[in-house]
Amino acid sequence: MKHSILLSFLLSLHSIVVSAASVSTENLIATALANNPEIQYYQAQIEAARGGRVSAAQIANPDLSISAGAMHLSPSPGSPAGNGAVWRVEFSQVLDFPGRIALKKAIADHDLTLAQLGLDQFKNQLANAVRAHAGEVALLTHREAAAETVRERLAALIEVMVARDPGTVSARLERRILEASLLNSDRILTDVEKERREATATLAVLCGKRPGGSIEVPLPTTSFPTPPALDGLMQQAAKTNFDLQQKRVYLARQGLNVDLSKSERWGNISFGPYVGAQTAGQSQVEGGIGFSVPLPLWNRNKGNIQIERAKLQQAETLITTTLRDLERDLSIAVDSYSSELKALERWRPESEKEFAEAAKESDEHFRLGAVPAATYVEMQRGYLDAIDSLIQCRRNAWAHQMEIERLTGTTLGKEAKQ
Repeated sequence: MKHSILLSFLLSLHSIVVSAASVSTENLIATALANNPEIQYYQAQIEAARGGRVSAAQIANPDLSISAGAMHLSPSPGSPAGNGAVWRVEFSQVLDFPGRIALKKAIADHDLTLAQLGLDQFKNQLANAVRAHAGEVALLTHREAAAETVRERLAALIEVMVARDPGTVSARLERRILEASLLNSDRILTDVEKERREATATLAVLCGKRPGGSIEVPLPTTSFPTPPALDGLMQQAAKTNFDLQQKRVYLARQGLNVDLSKSERWGNISFGPYVGAQTAGQSQVEGGIGFSVPLPLWNRNKGNIQIERAKLQQAETLITTTLRDLERDLSIAVDSYSSELKALERWRPESEKEFAEAAKESDEHFRLGAVPAATYVEMQRGYLDAIDSLIQCRRNAWAHQMEIERLTGTTLGKEAKQ
């Protein structure tokens, strides 16, 4: 009976592994990118920035001014009295001060760059989250399979002992030991199932699916790339970290805002032709070209210039603090990742298989009476503890690797991606 249960479990596990092998993390990422509604928000921001770029390059519409009225001339020597109409038509075009349109277009270009960086950052973080949770689900599934194997083994053995119970004190105590171990295995299995289901629900939502739906995951991660030196990662992060890129673009944009505020001291230039006439007494017609520009005598835009300069100083400070925080976070992530890799190096490649075989062997020998119950239970517990330790170490390493990739905006290597 024990062999049939174990065989059916292994066959079901094999079918899961075979089906999961056809799934890659990149497939899950593609699904998440295709189904995530927030991407539309960032795409709309890009379209809005493009609209702002078009508006920045446009000049203001011309103004057409028309006035009409009446005029009365009192009689005077040499000039008779008279009544007549008076009218005036003026056409004027408002132009920005020279160079201001170029500044507005440059600012709009930076807005477009910021919007595109926002979309790229969201896609990168979404892909990073999918990889992180896919690895978490795969490792927890592997841990759950080991716990299920031990539980099924204990349950089958208890059934056999109940069927052939000789009624001796020793047999009864051994059965109680196994029953206690089974209850403990149930608790371990329940906790692992809850963790796996929580991680699976999170992954499903990231991929645009229902939280309770099934989702295939890649095989568990068992190998990890060696990270470059911290200095090399910092140089890479300084180029590709999305938060830092955005703050640099914002800094350049703010510098343009200072220049734009300075140019606004002069206001706008207006010029255009005009024509007017009056018919009181005798007809008179006049025409010409009008030109106007505000004089910066009392309002030199000092307040706005001061505000924009203060924002520029804030942007420069943010660059410094972001670099400092990035170096700190990256240093912590690399140190933690390296520590987990050192712990994994102490595991021989065949250790996991040997522990599983030892647990199975103790089960077989206990049935034959060659192994006492205490040794059998200790071996099953040791097997689970060892697997828990190994998988937890892999989970930690995977989480730190994902953090490094998030901070640098790149991938450490594809050997850990299934």
